[in-house]
Amino acid sequence: MSGHTSIRHSEVIISAVLVMDRAQRNVAQRGQIIGMWDAGFRVAEIAALIGISKPTVRRWVRRWQESGNLLNLPRCGAPRKTTPDDEQRILNEVRNNPHTNACALREALNLNLSADTIRRRLHQSGIHHHPPAIKPKLKERHREARLQFARQHVHNDLTYSGRVIFSDEKTFC
Repeated sequence: MSGHTSIRHSEVIISAVLVMDRAQRNVAQRGQIIGMWDAGFRVAEIAALIGISKPTVRRWVRRWQESGNLLNLPRCGAPRKTTPDDEQRILNEVRNNPHTNACALREALNLNLSADTIRRRLHQSGIHHHPPAIKPKLKERHREARLQFARQHVHNDLTYSGRVIFSDEKTFC
């Protein structure tokens, strides 16, 4: 097919699409699909060049032919509560104070959002909170056992390969 001379042009468009935000990228990619379709590319070629599935290419070509629309259709559900500015403020605050939590973020930034919404925005950005490991405090009998073990093996050098014995095991040396 004669449309292959524009493959390099398509690669340039693909690389330009990568620097856009997701919503812009989706619409631009759909426009690219239609442009390539109009230029005579086959569905399989478009899918391979852009890196998407053939059914996705077919769906957007069909939508374009039926309605001339490449925008997202309205969906059910509540509108997004955060603005891009809110999301950036949340990320900046977490970068400045990585040991904070969603409730503290809400208070620090004076946001009228639930802690779950803040957690979702953090998760979408790849930030996941993991509570610090809590080590149980040693009891007196543990301290005494450790001290006894240390006194018993104080003269052993670093090459000592003795076996650590637990209280329910018999002592073998």
